[in-house]
Amino acid sequence: MAARLRNLFLYPALACFFGIIAIFVVDGYMGIYDTVYITAGEQEQVIEADFWLRDYNDYYYEPTVANWGEKVFFRYEVDNRQFQSYSDDIEVSLWRSQQKVLDLLSEEMQVASFDKGQLEWVVDTGELDTMPPEEFAEYTVIIKRGEIERKIILFLNRSSSNIAVPSK
Repeated sequence: MAARLRNLFLYPALACFFGIIAIFVVDGYMGIYDTVYITAGEQEQVIEADFWLRDYNDYYYEPTVANWGEKVFFRYEVDNRQFQSYSDDIEVSLWRSQQKVLDLLSEEMQVASFDKGQLEWVVDTGELDTMPPEEFAEYTVIIKRGEIERKIILFLNRSSSNIAVPSK
């Protein structure tokens, strides 16, 4: 009799345990996630969706370094992990010293449920205004998706032989 009672409580306890685990798994998976792919020269840099979730101010601190005059390719991917479709306006701009230099992209993105959407753009550093006199020029690429804002540092290097990131 005692063995039957023990089994009687074991099954609901296991069901509750696996139910709680399932809630955590589903809660961690569902949502809207964005990833940025940056290619400067031969290097590709990936800013994963989990980085934006960790960081409190939505600012990416590992800079992308490019030589003056080359093109920097960006791909922005939005992963919709919801049961409904997702739609929002995406605006991308380039800033220097808190002044807008260039509007790069302004487009509406629509992503079906459990699907991915992506946008691509190029920053041609040779088409920007003249290179500032310092060795490195710091620009910021700002991606706005609705109320969410992502910032990525872009360092432009005057000399093509030195690709070191400047120290702060």
